[in-house]
Amino acid sequence: MKLIEFINLGGPLNWLLSAILCFCFCQCLERGIYFFQTRKGSKGDVLKRLQTKALELATFPEVQQRKEMEKETALVYYEMNRGLWLLNFISAVSPSIGLLGTVTGLIGSFSKMAEVGAAVNIQDLSGGIWEAMLTTAFGLIISIPALLCYRTFRRIIEKRMMTISLYGEECQNVSPRQRGVS
Repeated sequence: MKLIEFINLGGPLNWLLSAILCFCFCQCLERGIYFFQTRKGSKGDVLKRLQTKALELATFPEVQQRKEMEKETALVYYEMNRGLWLLNFISAVSPSIGLLGTVTGLIGSFSKMAEVGAAVNIQDLSGGIWEAMLTTAFGLIISIPALLCYRTFRRIIEKRMMTISLYGEECQNVSPRQRGVS
């Protein structure tokens, strides 16, 4: 069975779910590449970025250094979280769309039952039930990986922010002489 046939069998809501799947895949891929490129020890390492910023600010007064580092940390946090709302949204909405497909498929089956009355043929019902089950499954197939990616990326962000927090405390404990300021 071809993918397009499979999507068509699930009804019009499967097309919506297919579009959502594309967004989900793109967002997971983009964030995965970002976190891989900014891992510890790589050229784009977040901690190295903050260390570089701290060295740039070494000649500034301590209060201004603290403010600038807070700004830089906030920018890093925002950068790491970019687009994660979409994965969270997809993981919450796709099962509901699948459930909506279940309801519409069952409504179709029951309307066919009402049309034919007592002479119900199982083939008349199977199309609606098939649509109902496919959209439910498709919604869950999208939701589960989206949620796993979202939670994995959030965990990476938590670990990195903890490292940044610890690094920030180390910087505060370094004397001006150790920073190169006389």
